[in-house]
Amino acid sequence: MTLKSTTALGLVLGAAMGSGALAQDDALDIVFINDGHVAPYHVAWLSGFEDAIAAYDEAFPDIAITGRWLSAEGSLEKMIQQTEVTINEGPDVMFVNAINVDAFEPLVAQAQAAGITWIAVHSPMDSADYSFTLGDIANGRNQGLAMCALSGGEPFEVAIMLGQAGNPSGEARHAGILEGISACENVNVVAEQPADWDTVKAQTLAENWLTQFPDLDAISGVTDGYMYPSIAIAANSGNTDIQFYGYDGDIPIMQQMEGGQVMADILLSGTREGWNFVQMAYRIHQGEELDKVYDFFTPLVLTEANHAKALENGFPADVTVYYVDQALDVAANGYLEFGPDSVQ
Repeated sequence: MTLKSTTALGLVLGAAMGSGALAQDDALDIVFINDGHVAPYHVAWLSGFEDAIAAYDEAFPDIAITGRWLSAEGSLEKMIQQTEVTINEGPDVMFVNAINVDAFEPLVAQAQAAGITWIAVHSPMDSADYSFTLGDIANGRNQGLAMCALSGGEPFEVAIMLGQAGNPSGEARHAGILEGISACENVNVVAEQPADWDTVKAQTLAENWLTQFPDLDAISGVTDGYMYPSIAIAANSGNTDIQFYGYDGDIPIMQQMEGGQVMADILLSGTREGWNFVQMAYRIHQGEELDKVYDFFTPLVLTEANHAKALENGFPADVTVYYVDQALDVAANGYLEFGPDSVQ
C-alpha cells in the first residue's frame, strides 16, 4: 500500500469531482455489507471489524467512529436492497463484498453521487473508489504449486470445490489453482464443482466425491469453509490419507496442519482483514491517498517440514511462506498490524 499526503485543495477538488475522497470531519461512519455471516471466516471477519471500530473510536476521541455490518445471507436480491437502503442512510465509507459485481455497477455511481466512498471487497471494480483485493490468482497458484511439490511425484487425484458462479474472486482463485497444478504432470483434477460458499453443499460434495473416487488423494477448496465438513467426512469414514488444501487462514484449519492432513493454506484471516478495513477507512478519512487497488498481504502457510520437502521437489524459493506458529499469531492478532498504533 502506498500512502501519500493529500492537500486540502486536493480534497476539495476531489469531493467536487465526486471522486469519493472524504473531507475530514468529526465523524466517520463505516458500513460493511457481506454475502454471509455464518461461515467461520465471516464470524472472525465481523469480530475483527467490530473490535477495530471500538478500538479506533477510543483511540481517537476527536472523531466519532461508528460502524455496522449487514449480511445478505447469500442472496443477491437482499444485498442489492441492503445497499440501496445504506446509500440513502449516507455513511462515509461502504465496504461491499458483492456477490455479483456487475449487478452493483449502478449502485456504485449512486453512492459516489451521494459522497460515499465505495470500496469493493475481494472482487475488484474499476468504478469503485478503491478495491480491496487478495491477489487471488497468485494465492491460488501457490496452493497449486504446493500441491505439486507435496504430491510425491506419483499419480495424484484431486477434486476442487469452487465458489459461486459469477463471483470474480472465487473464479480467480480457481484459475490460480489450475495454473499451479499445471506445473506438474502427475496431478489429475477428477472433479470440480461450485459449493456456492455453502458448508452444507460442501459436505454433500465431499460425501459424493469420497464415494465416487475411492483413490482420491486430495480436496482443494477456494475457502476454508469447505474444509470443515470435508475433514469431518474423511475422519468419519476412516480416511486418514487424503490431503486438504485450503484458502482463508482460518485458525481452526491451520491448527490441523502440524501432524495433520491439512497441507497448505492461504493466510487471509478474517480477524486481521476486519481490522484492516477500519484502518483503511480511517486513513481515507484523514486525507491520505491509497492506491486504487489495495492488495492485502496473504502469504502461503506450510509447516516447516513440508516447506523443506516442497523446496526439495522444486517449489519456488521466492514464494513467501509463513510457518504455522507465525501464521496463527498473525491471524489472531489483527490489531498488531492494523490497530490504532499503526496510524499514529
